[in-house]
Amino acid sequence: MADFAANNRPFAELDPSGRTRRLRRLAEAALTAYDVPVARLTPLARGLNTTFRVDGADGHRYVLRVQRPDGPGVARVRSEMAWLAALRRETDLVVPQPVPTRRRDLATVVADPAVPEPRTCVLCHWVEGRFVDERLSAPQLYAVGEFTARLHLHGARMNGLDRGRVDDLTEFGRSQVDGFSPAVVDRAVARAGGDERVRAAVARARAVRAELGCGADVFGLVHGDLHQENYLFHRGRVRAIDFDDCGFGHYAYDLAVTISGLARLPQREELREALLDGYRSVRPGAAETDPAVLDTFVELRRVQQRLR
Repeated sequence: MADFAANNRPFAELDPSGRTRRLRRLAEAALTAYDVPVARLTPLARGLNTTFRVDGADGHRYVLRVQRPDGPGVARVRSEMAWLAALRRETDLVVPQPVPTRRRDLATVVADPAVPEPRTCVLCHWVEGRFVDERLSAPQLYAVGEFTARLHLHGARMNGLDRGRVDDLTEFGRSQVDGFSPAVVDRAVARAGGDERVRAAVARARAVRAELGCGADVFGLVHGDLHQENYLFHRGRVRAIDFDDCGFGHYAYDLAVTISGLARLPQREELREALLDGYRSVRPGAAETDPAVLDTFVELRRVQQRLR
């Protein structure tokens, strides 16, 4: 009786493991769209999206991502996959390689009666490597800086893709023409319990954005979430995953995200300088490495995380 009740419980009332079990069936249906012989499907650590490791009978390994219902729509997910495909085709940067469906689509939309809404799903080849956190070293962050600069050089050429801004405030902000409008900021302050420091931080970010402008030398398509859970190392090389938050923004914001991720590490200042040195080795004199600009975007990132 308990299993019957669980199987018939509304999706919203299920705990995370119960939702993953439902989404597993949807994932199995999504995989039928691909020419991949599946041997095993294993849930991975659940974030905003739900991901599964796919071990293929062909000896290859993949990651299937089931998109969250309130995330980017299918057109924007296809744009994310198009950037990844272009990066794999046009650079030697190691990022997830999208697997097209039998119909040559970079995404598939699947419905299941046990899940309230259709879900966008994508399949990518597995990226080998190891994550490093407390033991991050200056040479590793130098390499991350180089990688980020090269990513930005490519992102500067990708202006036609359908992706939003990475620095908007809250879900409401992303739905507005101006993600920093007075109405957006008022809602953000209210959500932060009336903390006016949010308004001040946004005002500083607005001023810096205006000063930088939106030329291709300072603004373009960026990763948007490049912290140490999204970059990894393999045989001395940096690799990046999870481009789900990619979008248009200032390159300084992308660097600020990486810097913010280092905040709790005792060697954070050394790592920050190594990151920027690596970045400047590819893009010397870049305005986004200015300390005042970076600190403003680090503060903005903290506000965004607080409001999630």
